Amino acid sequence: MPSGIEPQSAGRRVLVVSHDPAFPPASGGDLRNHRNAVAAAAFGPVCLVSVRPQAMVPDAADPPIRIEALSIEGEARTGSIGWWRLRAEHRISRSALARLEMLVRDFGADTIVVEGVGLFKLLRPLRPLTKQLILDMHNVESDLAAQLHRADRARSAAARLATALAIRRLERKALSLVDRVWVCSNEDRERLMTLFPHNVPIDVVPNGIPHAGDIPETLPTEAAADNGFPVILLVGHLDYPPNVDAAKRLAGSILPRIRQTLPAARLVIAGRRPKPAVRALARLPNVELVENPETMAPLLSGAHLTIIPLAAGGGTRIKILEAMAWGVPVIATPLAAEGLGLVDNEELLLSDTDEGLADMAVRLCLDTDRRAKQRISAHQAVWARFGPQAISNAVRDGLGLDEAGA
Repeated sequence: MPSGIEPQSAGRRVLVVSHDPAFPPASGGDLRNHRNAVAAAAFGPVCLVSVRPQAMVPDAADPPIRIEALSIEGEARTGSIGWWRLRAEHRISRSALARLEMLVRDFGADTIVVEGVGLFKLLRPLRPLTKQLILDMHNVESDLAAQLHRADRARSAAARLATALAIRRLERKALSLVDRVWVCSNEDRERLMTLFPHNVPIDVVPNGIPHAGDIPETLPTEAAADNGFPVILLVGHLDYPPNVDAAKRLAGSILPRIRQTLPAARLVIAGRRPKPAVRALARLPNVELVENPETMAPLLSGAHLTIIPLAAGGGTRIKILEAMAWGVPVIATPLAAEGLGLVDNEELLLSDTDEGLADMAVRLCLDTDRRAKQRISAHQAVWARFGPQAISNAVRDGLGLDEAGA
């Protein structure tokens, strides 16, 4: 099992368990898990452990965080824990659980943070091994399942409802086993409090600006127009169905409307593992696909807008924060920006329809002063509410350190 460097400082010892390796971070889930680990490292030693194996031995994290994996690439398959699991749950082998139990004892974790109900089967065995067990709900999965299955016409309404209810029962069991729950937004907190009136504390630990250390904190200069204007950017995990749908709407419906007024407008779609339907979009006029970009910096520094026509799911919300931090104006559906608490018509522009999103883009591109004001407002808001200090404060509260007098 590959290891990073374990910090030597005293304080709260936190172990963060994720399904996929969170370092180096790539997807939105990785970014959240790694960012939370980095924030917790300010208060004591941290171990970041994944159920799945590391693809490679990672470089040492900064700040120093111990990096572990519970599986080894190519090892013989062993039985899984639990005789039955939902599709929403990940398979966890018995050997992975045994390694995790040994690691918890070796590391001496005061707090264990488990990534979502997908790792539900770990909660009961971990319960007696730590003083504080936290469930980090990246999404309220029962609500997300209901959204996704409403759009799935291939399944009956009864089957879609049954899936959502089964996940809701799993969430209820999970909340009964943990000491605290972390959610990404006040909206998710309200959902949980309505669905599950437990006494367990629910802390809002928002998603932070991804790769904040690589972004200048002063507002960057707007991109030059010598490579087309506007350059519209869409970033996301391109095998996630809501993001695939957003890319198709943007390339097939919204961009052509924008080009009626701004014929030089072009669209750049960037992300990991694009499905064939996304690759096909690159054959459309003025549409470019960037697969598996190593870094987003050149794409964001060269973009004039990001448009996010998300109709279901959690999708690319974390990418809204990244775009705003780079000074790229955001136009989106209300669902895409849900939970971020951003101010419509000041920090971003919102519309549910393709026509509305296209009209907003055209008007913003033709109004230099309004575009400048939105860039400034969004940049100030995102660094104040989702920057490293804000996330550090939220993680501290979520660990209950002030309550413990730490």
